[in-house]
Amino acid sequence: IGALPEVDATLTNLDGREQSARAGGKLPGEAREGWRVLRALGGELALAGFEFIDLAGLRASLAPVSVTVSTSAATPLAGEGLEVTSTAAIYRTDAVVRRAQALQSHPLNTAPRIVLNTADAARLQLAEGQMAKVGTDAGRATLPVVVDARVAAGSVWIESGHGATAPLGAARVTVVAA
Repeated sequence: IGALPEVDATLTNLDGREQSARAGGKLPGEAREGWRVLRALGGELALAGFEFIDLAGLRASLAPVSVTVSTSAATPLAGEGLEVTSTAAIYRTDAVVRRAQALQSHPLNTAPRIVLNTADAARLQLAEGQMAKVGTDAGRATLPVVVDARVAAGSVWIESGHGATAPLGAARVTVVAA
């Protein structure tokens, strides 16, 4: 399946706004657009909804869906640990940017780390540069500590997209000195 710079595409965000992209070159080898691969699989499996032959046909078959927003039925998390604020590492989001040497050397491309509020770091007896063990029900990681007053008290900031942070897929983490 071709990557975004290799295919014509229309991306739609959650607000319904569209952004179109044109292919920057030809697909290598036998690579194909993702929609063509999915259409072929759907056709082979005789699934409904895969009768289109081009993207215009697919887009014509799409119908608007009404969405009702309601309050969450989930119980707020409480207890020990810190709330995780996770963002996708800007230059580690896909195969194209991960292989771009210029982007990998950019200052925004930081190593995996845990960023704590000053008060939380003091309470946990953690200092800048010290290693900390971070754990969730899903997994554990050992990451260097960065102390930053801009992080909200009671939370930690951990970027996703790193192998070291992959096991931490939960909303609360425990943090102790390594």
